[in-house]
Amino acid sequence: MGEIFNAVKERRSIRKYKNEEIPIEKIKRVIQAANWAPSNANSQPWQFIVIKGDYLKKVSSIYYEWAQEYVPKADYIPEENKTEVMEYSKDFGGAPVQIIVTYEFFKDDDNRSEEALMSACAAIQNLCLVALEEGLGTVWIAGHATHDSRTRSLLKIPTNHKIAAIIPIGYSADNPNPPARKDEGLDQKTTWFGFE
Repeated sequence: MGEIFNAVKERRSIRKYKNEEIPIEKIKRVIQAANWAPSNANSQPWQFIVIKGDYLKKVSSIYYEWAQEYVPKADYIPEENKTEVMEYSKDFGGAPVQIIVTYEFFKDDDNRSEEALMSACAAIQNLCLVALEEGLGTVWIAGHATHDSRTRSLLKIPTNHKIAAIIPIGYSADNPNPPARKDEGLDQKTTWFGFE
């Protein structure tokens, strides 16, 4: 198998990080990779916000505040995992840096907004794969913290942008097993036309 395919299979969502600084050259490289993602009509509708220190602590606290109320009631999280999830929620596993990926949205054009989100998601995948190549771990965070008005205000996100993801990034202190793929043989997920 090729290097890219191997990287796709080896990438993991990392939820525990070492307390080590990341050289800024590595951060720039993963952002450059994100910027080379495909986008509809080459629109490149993404922006990147890189934070650490107090900014990181404030974004993490917004997420943790929500998790304290949400996680205990979440019936899809096994009870035996909730303590670990809450510990992770305090500071995204101790990642020293977060990269926030935003995308442009269009108030009166749902199609363009959706295309921009799709493009931002491609940028995020590039970012995560090149982070792996750089010896770094990442995890894709969506949900509450990406929608909270305090996050938007803290990061000075323009009114015509939304957050596609918060990406904690750092040196992994964990080596999680690969999660099983549903329908690994792709019999149910794939439909073929014209191949008879």
